[in-house]
Amino acid sequence: METTRDAIVRLLAEQPRRSAGDLAEALGLSVGSVRRHVDILLADGLLGAEFERQPRGRPVTLYSLSSEGEERTRAPSYLRLLERIYPALAGLDAAEIAGSDGSAVLDRIFDRVAEEVAQAHRPSVTAGELGERVRQVTATLCEEGILHDAAEEDGLFRLRNLDCPYRSAAAETHAACEADRRTIELLLDAPVEQVGTVAKGAPVCEYVVAKGVPEKAAGEARRVIA
Repeated sequence: METTRDAIVRLLAEQPRRSAGDLAEALGLSVGSVRRHVDILLADGLLGAEFERQPRGRPVTLYSLSSEGEERTRAPSYLRLLERIYPALAGLDAAEIAGSDGSAVLDRIFDRVAEEVAQAHRPSVTAGELGERVRQVTATLCEEGILHDAAEEDGLFRLRNLDCPYRSAAAETHAACEADRRTIELLLDAPVEQVGTVAKGAPVCEYVVAKGVPEKAAGEARRVIA
């Protein structure tokens, strides 16, 4: 059963910089009760606090996970990633990586991880229409911590992840972020552009998918019809 402190950590992992009032409203508890739990989490080094000035009145204290708190909440994601990296590494052929530097080898490993994740979730993506595929891909990749929500806009779909499932790894190499983008692309069977990542300082990891058939594919289709 999830404790109140676990729930606070989970809420701040999903959306950092929240006040005690925000947390209390989300949990259905009093602000005083939430503050007592927050004080313990602060003392344990799992949270950080900052003050935000308001147009009127006193500054508001906003809470976020500390580095230690972030790593603790992401332990299952790191374990899952490691379980996929090892077979990807073991499956590399010597000829495939001959002459490649470490960065290129790492890119190839994460590319294989993306292929494995996409393969595992492909049975959940059955729709033919792009908008419905976006909905299905978002739903199934929520389980992986890769996506959180998606919205339809004029001419495109915008997919977001509110938090990075393995921020330390992503901070060291963009291959981890590229693997997530590639996974989404493989499942959607449509080009996906990554426009922001938490690891690079953006508030969320964000991807856009254009509606309609890509120009190149549309031109090929017209040539076939002709």
